Amino acid sequence: MNQSSSAFSLFALSVLLILSSTSFAQTDASPKLEPSYEVSLQVLIGSNEPGSKGDVPSNLSSITRQLKNNFSFSNYRLANTFLGRISNTGNIEYKSISNILGQETDAESQTFLEWSLFNFRSVQSGFQARSFRFGAKVPVRTGGTRSESGRVDPIINYESVGLTMNMIGLPANMPTLIGTISLPRTTGTIFLIATVRSADL
Repeated sequence: MNQSSSAFSLFALSVLLILSSTSFAQTDASPKLEPSYEVSLQVLIGSNEPGSKGDVPSNLSSITRQLKNNFSFSNYRLANTFLGRISNTGNIEYKSISNILGQETDAESQTFLEWSLFNFRSVQSGFQARSFRFGAKVPVRTGGTRSESGRVDPIINYESVGLTMNMIGLPANMPTLIGTISLPRTTGTIFLIATVRSADL
């Protein structure tokens, strides 16, 4: 009887030790790091204004050829490039004061810019996001007032421009034109180009 009890006790102790070591190994294991991706949003502006021509990066050569076949602008310039790092189901939100639209008259009439990408996912054939938004409040001169000294101070109003898209899909490693926005009080147009690639960890 004593031998049976001792054997059972040793067996139970062995089982407890095995379970404890297994549980410790499971809790000690570090969670697997999700793959990261780099999202690049490039803002290209097309216009017919003299002197506004600028250099366009070589990675956008296929995009500019596409634009020249569909739009009659004589000049294209890269206004800015925005970068964000993101993982699956992540979000990007960006807000800033900017002069990328070339519409500012002075330091007190800047452009208010924001863009966002929500619920980003990697899928079999590329990438997908539940929503994308790009918006800006652009200063527009609507008149002026003359001070006692004779100086003319501009009257600036802000007009909102933007683009919102739901369930947007993007291929991997390929600049993709995702939308256009007309600039207020001008003949210019904003072209939004997104590129998603794997980020080095």
